[in-house]
Amino acid sequence: MTEGFLTRIETYCQSVLIALGLVVFLALCLYQIELPGLHYDEAREAGVPAMQLIMGQPVETFRGSGIRIMGRVFPLMVTDYIGALNIYLLLPFFALLGSSVFALRLMPIVFAILTFLLTYLLAHQLFNRRTALITCLLLAINPSFIFWSRQGVFVTSITATIAMAGLLCWLRWYRRGQAHYLYLGAYLFGLGLYAKLLFLWVIVALGATFFVLKVSSLRKGFRLWPIPGRLAYRQLAIALLCFLLGIFPLIIYNIQTKGTFLTLTGNLTSTYYGASNLAFTENLATRLEQFKVVLNGGHLWYLGGVFTNDFYPFFFVGAGLACISVILLKARREWRRVAFPFLMLAFMVLESCFTVSALWLTHYAILVPFLPMSIAVALDLLVRHAILLSAGQKGNRIRRFIPDLVVFLAVTVLAVSDLQVDLSYHQALTRSGGYAAHSDASYELARYLQGQGISSPLAMDWGIDATVQFLTLGAVNPIEIFGYEWEADESFEERLMNLMPNADNIYIFHSPGETVFHRRQAFDRLVVEMGKVSQVEEMILDRSGKSMFILVRVSEGGV
Repeated sequence: MTEGFLTRIETYCQSVLIALGLVVFLALCLYQIELPGLHYDEAREAGVPAMQLIMGQPVETFRGSGIRIMGRVFPLMVTDYIGALNIYLLLPFFALLGSSVFALRLMPIVFAILTFLLTYLLAHQLFNRRTALITCLLLAINPSFIFWSRQGVFVTSITATIAMAGLLCWLRWYRRGQAHYLYLGAYLFGLGLYAKLLFLWVIVALGATFFVLKVSSLRKGFRLWPIPGRLAYRQLAIALLCFLLGIFPLIIYNIQTKGTFLTLTGNLTSTYYGASNLAFTENLATRLEQFKVVLNGGHLWYLGGVFTNDFYPFFFVGAGLACISVILLKARREWRRVAFPFLMLAFMVLESCFTVSALWLTHYAILVPFLPMSIAVALDLLVRHAILLSAGQKGNRIRRFIPDLVVFLAVTVLAVSDLQVDLSYHQALTRSGGYAAHSDASYELARYLQGQGISSPLAMDWGIDATVQFLTLGAVNPIEIFGYEWEADESFEERLMNLMPNADNIYIFHSPGETVFHRRQAFDRLVVEMGKVSQVEEMILDRSGKSMFILVRVSEGGV
């Protein structure tokens, strides 16, 4: 056997493995795709506005902001810190497949495939083909990547796609000096920031990582601008314009409403959800625990149980220690490349301790591709500088496969464990239909309301209106009257007093254990004070028989 023949076999096998990884990923993503139930954020942040645009219905816009074109209003943002990008990415899917949960979830899965391929290209160009292959094989069956991709709108998973694309563009520009990669990367980083404000983590982490990787320049006389001759002022100006083009909708939105500015200033020290940006130590402890849970996959409890790959955190820590050891002993010149994914993760975790919302674990969807990349880098480093040397590169050609065998065994342990977690979650999901805000009881609620001809029920809690609106294609439009104050206030009571005389009104509550904004006590008190009586008209249960939604009607006393 010639060297060329063996190389061709190796390349063919790697291509087959990549294709196999994609097939497994798609199978795990597409199976029972309508479960768990549609989450409110999926409907509110993309599903409903996209449906309204496709069906020609009046479009609901956040803070009334949007761009009017030919009599239609096009949203700019869905919250003060999340852009409307997912809405427009959904339009071709809804146009081809209809406004459905299947189409809503297929879109982020398609972009997850793009994330998969971009991650392969980035790892290949940063390191080598073996590192890229390991990264993608582990990513394809990673529970966090799979189940967050299925509900990509819920976690704004498009930010991971944009991050991989932007990093790849700037890497190619840095190595090849081709300006169009610089401009495209700048636009993508602006677009990522528009998609979700936390994309700033990637931008800051990249800058901090680049600074650390160039810190050795201090020995030769440190220069603030470490890439002279590579970036002319004209190119810098064009890149800045491309970045501004990416965030242009965000700029227009803030000219119209100042919403992002108000959110940033209003949540600078403590947030609406109770997070404190001054409690850095406590926040870091919380984030590190969340990071561990993302590694082992144990955060997906709402699918019906908790299942973990306990090998993953140990492999990740071991990967970091192995890299440090090999670099110190045998490969000091490689420390910059090897450190890249670890530094990106470290800086993003540190940045995540500050928030304008809450310390939600779903924020970490943006960094998932770096997790298998870190382990892959360590395995490749170990193979090249430890195992390969001991196996010998001369003599029996079979020895050249020893490093690949070691990699295969290590990857198999992680892959089989992750696959077991994936299958366990799917089995639990079949039984449960999803828990809490992810329960598929929302499907039954929508069917009941539409079947009874109830077009404008009154939503007494968060998480009801947009979900029902989307599932009924706008036939049922619940009206939120609970208000977004944590406690019932006078304005809530005034709204209720105006609505209660209408005996046709249906009030939708969550069951006590699922309630976010508690209004039932104030509601019952007002019913009594107004001399009326309330009665439960229907209860919507989840698959376990637990009450999820309570539908109440109010009538005159004695009736």
